[in-house]
Amino acid sequence: MGKCQSACGNACGRENLSVQTPSMHDETAPKEQAIVALLDHYRLGPILGEGAFGVVAVCHEIATGCEFAVKMVDKVEMPLNDIKREAELLQKMEHPNIVKCFGVFDDKCFVCIVMNKLDGGDIVHALEERSKLRSFFADYDLVHVNRQMVSALEYIHNQHVVHRDIKGDNFLIDRSALTDPHCQVVLTDFGSARVLLPGDRLSESCGTQYFWSPEFYSLSYTNKVDIWALGVLCFGLLTGKYPFKGETEVRTKEVVFPSHVSAECGHFVGSMLERDESLRSAASQLVHHSWLNGTQKREKTMIHLDSSAALQSDSFVERVDHGIKRRRLSLLERMEEGHVQKVMSRDKGVVRHISSQLSSHGEFTIQDRGGIRRFYRWLPRSEMRRHQSLRRFSQAGLIPPHEMIELPKLELPLFTKFLEEHSIKTALFGVGEAKPLEALVSEVQSGASRLMLDAAEHKKLVRVVDVVLLKLFDEQERLLVDTEEQNADGRSRSFWQLPGSKKETYENVAQTARRVLEETLNLDPSIVDLQLHHVGLQEEEQGSHSFPGLYTVYRKEVVMGFVSSKDPAMRLRFGLDTGGFSATERGCTRKLRWITEQEAEASNLKLQPGSGSNLMSSLVFAPIGLKEGELTEYLQSDLRVDVRQYGQNGAKTLKEFSEQLIKGEVHIVKGKNGAGYVISEVVNLCMSNQRGDVLFQVKQEGPDGYVNDKLLLPCASRRPDESTFLVAKRIIRKSFLMNPNDVGLETEVRLLQEERSAMAYPGLSFVEREHVINARPTQ
Repeated sequence: MGKCQSACGNACGRENLSVQTPSMHDETAPKEQAIVALLDHYRLGPILGEGAFGVVAVCHEIATGCEFAVKMVDKVEMPLNDIKREAELLQKMEHPNIVKCFGVFDDKCFVCIVMNKLDGGDIVHALEERSKLRSFFADYDLVHVNRQMVSALEYIHNQHVVHRDIKGDNFLIDRSALTDPHCQVVLTDFGSARVLLPGDRLSESCGTQYFWSPEFYSLSYTNKVDIWALGVLCFGLLTGKYPFKGETEVRTKEVVFPSHVSAECGHFVGSMLERDESLRSAASQLVHHSWLNGTQKREKTMIHLDSSAALQSDSFVERVDHGIKRRRLSLLERMEEGHVQKVMSRDKGVVRHISSQLSSHGEFTIQDRGGIRRFYRWLPRSEMRRHQSLRRFSQAGLIPPHEMIELPKLELPLFTKFLEEHSIKTALFGVGEAKPLEALVSEVQSGASRLMLDAAEHKKLVRVVDVVLLKLFDEQERLLVDTEEQNADGRSRSFWQLPGSKKETYENVAQTARRVLEETLNLDPSIVDLQLHHVGLQEEEQGSHSFPGLYTVYRKEVVMGFVSSKDPAMRLRFGLDTGGFSATERGCTRKLRWITEQEAEASNLKLQPGSGSNLMSSLVFAPIGLKEGELTEYLQSDLRVDVRQYGQNGAKTLKEFSEQLIKGEVHIVKGKNGAGYVISEVVNLCMSNQRGDVLFQVKQEGPDGYVNDKLLLPCASRRPDESTFLVAKRIIRKSFLMNPNDVGLETEVRLLQEERSAMAYPGLSFVEREHVINARPTQ
């Protein structure tokens, strides 16, 4: 048995680290599921890097303390069958230059592949570090690196596997000094790999286009595409740039090596960049190339750049969409929080309580997973008048319902495109019983529903509606159910369900529960003991007649309560000694019954909802914004903006503008007059305690040493598909690490608005909006 790859000295061979791999759950599984596997065996550490299909993090085995890396493959970005294929391929690999797989775990939103961790990063990182010195690698200093990369390809090709994404990001090294002759290189990321039998050809488009061969562009290829891609990578290591840009150059451009590259090395790389795949060297031939024996190594180990030359190493770095990064980080945090609660539930019982820092009167600090520390302090409200940056909030006015300023509408063409990209056929909206697209837009922006991704499945968009249900028992342990509804117009329907209501966007669970008691059930709250600190959670998916093809997930918070009274009138009114009672709400009469557990089970009522303590929701923000190319086309075609002005005279580049849209910092709309507007919306949370003090952020520290000591109200940008109250709840959850149900939001919203021209966005008007919502921790 071999030693642990983490150099801990323990005998951690593959045999005793592999755990029983849980079966891959069906893609149509329920939306709620207990967190399983990975965090029962490993502790997560810092994130090492991200790619198109997942994130790689440090992890430590709990039993031994050994350090590994875990690749967490994103089920949104990659179909489950492809993830399973990668895991199965890796488990069969056994070669010193192929990453070792020590276990595979199917958690709810990721498939987690535990691998040996190499401390040097990847080859692209080494290239970036060398570029800072404005120098190239000498070719003979890379012989040992190329020998190992070729050996890896020879091995997988002998196993009839084609990788299809050979690039610097996917070769890991065990030390930062790439030129160290003892540096180990391993090939990783088999997400695009396929088994390819002799004589067969593939036709899928995948991988990274900078590394595509001519036959890859033609979508008819063999494992020789790996050889070409390795040639592109080797050329980059020698010169700091790609040999080709686009399909035309791949098919026609002559490859010319700089003078510092030896003829022998040039022949080695050139044999991999042969356009005719039948003449291109195979890996089994390359391993015997004379350059790889390293016998003609020269003394010169650093080739300096001419001052006018430009390195392009940055172009080798794979950039991941900010929205994807944020989604993955949120899911990782959710996994860890859920696991802690799961352990508490199993070992000690869950005790939820109001966050102590919000109920205190001092200062506290919260650090997020990215290493950003925020310092908060309770200060007198008068501080808002003393500081220039906060004084403007005293000028913010209330927004009466009859004077509500029209919210910026989601651009229907962009919204339609977004839905279509997630396989929602908008042509079916507004037909028959279906509601029009505009109804969905209005519903989302008001907060009546949200569009979210189900991160447990591949690119699945769902409509989310928040509901609060009451699970009320009487003194005989009978359960209250809603059985019949009679409308004033004579329509009626029968059912058996727990009484409840949709949760208004400004409400917490306690407020909704009390509204249901008083308005829906006509119950006197004084005779009901609600267990508000033990709220269960269910997520139930149903098809939607209103919006065909868009599934609705009802997020049900289930509140248990006990009804008891010694008052004879109360007992008679609410059927405590009989079988039930009636209640009226806005002309609708309900019949409610007290039923036994046996009757409930016979009617298929779900009596044991999942507890929020051991369930992890897979619902996350849906992607928003426009990528750089999409933004360019929209500005030119729809808004008639001259995009050549961007990146000039203080204007943002299109790339920077795109990143802002994807982050949700701004959004873009088209006015009735055809003009374009960039809108920035920020929600500020004015949290006050019993003494009237307000909670301020007094300082922020970044992991890079950045410090901001400006006095601020906690705030966050409002996405175009988000209501202001949902933003306030996000601030409570993310900034204070607190359950929004422990905070009451005031329904009155104050607003500051300013429209002006901005040099940053040529051809567009800029509108800045700041919302202020008052809040108070519940007792």
